[in-house]
Amino acid sequence: METIVIQVNNNLAFNFLQNLETLNVIKVLQKTPEMQLETEVNAKQYNSIKAKRLAKIKSVTKNINIDLTNWRFNREEANNYDE
Repeated sequence: METIVIQVNNNLAFNFLQNLETLNVIKVLQKTPEMQLETEVNAKQYNSIKAKRLAKIKSVTKNINIDLTNWRFNREEANNYDE
């Protein structure tokens, strides 16, 4: 039997490991306290920047209205790169 240390960055993967423990495939020997992972911090910063950017775009475009009532997407025209 081997003992390994892993870091789980995904809730779905964590649930999978919990299911494996329930089935007695693996055993959790020690849980470490939750720490903010570097990727989690980066994701929060990215989401903050993204939210600010979207708010700015919405403020600039809030009075722009475009009527697309009779607009149809033409795949042939969209795939025509020669012109």
